[in-house]
Amino acid sequence: MAAKKHLALAFVLALSGVAAACGGGSTPPPDTANDQKTDGTTTDKPADTGGATDAKPEGGDAKPAGDAKPEGTGTGGTAATPPAPSGKPSTNIRQSQMLEDIKKIGLAPDKLQDLPKIALAQKKKLMPLFQKALGYKDCNGCHVEGDYKAETRNIKVTRGMWKNFVVALRDEKGGAVFCDTCHDGNEHNLNHSDKKALEKFMDEQYEDKLTRADKKDMECGTCHGDPFEGDIITKVWGIAKK
Repeated sequence: MAAKKHLALAFVLALSGVAAACGGGSTPPPDTANDQKTDGTTTDKPADTGGATDAKPEGGDAKPAGDAKPEGTGTGGTAATPPAPSGKPSTNIRQSQMLEDIKKIGLAPDKLQDLPKIALAQKKKLMPLFQKALGYKDCNGCHVEGDYKAETRNIKVTRGMWKNFVVALRDEKGGAVFCDTCHDGNEHNLNHSDKKALEKFMDEQYEDKLTRADKKDMECGTCHGDPFEGDIITKVWGIAKK
C-alpha cells in the first residue's frame, strides 16, 4: 500500500531519535523537572526547547543514521554527531533483552505508564537501561552536565518515544518492547544512505514486526496520524526544533 512506503521514510525519523537517560554503572542523577513534579517536587528550571525530525532521544540532537555508537553526545544533547558510515546496516528488530531488568525495578513491561507517572526512584533505575540500550557513554546523552534538572530536547523526545512506542507497541508475538528492541546498543540504528533500501527495511521490520498494544492494526496512522504527517516529533508531538 502507498501509506506503507510513507511509513518507511517518516517513521524512521522518530525511531532514530529515541534516546536514553542517565546511568550505566554510576548512581543515576536527579530526575528531570517535569518528572520531579510527579513525585511532589518542583523546579524553577526553564525547559529547553528544540526538536527536529532527526533528533536523538532525550539527550542529543545527532542525526539518525546507521547504528554507530557515539562516544558521548555532548552536554545536554546539543553536540552534533556525524552520520554513521553508509555501509553500516540498519539494526533489525529483536526481542528485548531488558524485560527481566524492568521487572526487577518493580514495573510490568506490558503495563507501563507514561514516563512522568512512574515513581522517581524507579525512573532513576530505568536510566542505566536507557543508557545501555542506546549505547551512550554517559549521562550527557540526555542531561546537561552539572544540572540534571534542566530540561533538554532529548529528554522531551524520550518521553515521546516511551509513550508512543514502549507503552503503545508490542513485538510480532504480542510481547513487550523496550528501547533495545530497535536500538540494540546503537544510538543511530538506521542507515539513511539508500532510501529504497531503508523503505524496504521499514516495511519488513517496523510495520511487519511490530504490533499495537490495543490490538488494532499497525499502520502508518499509528504513529503519523490521519492525515499523514511525516514530522512526528515536531508536528505530532509538538516538540519544537532547536
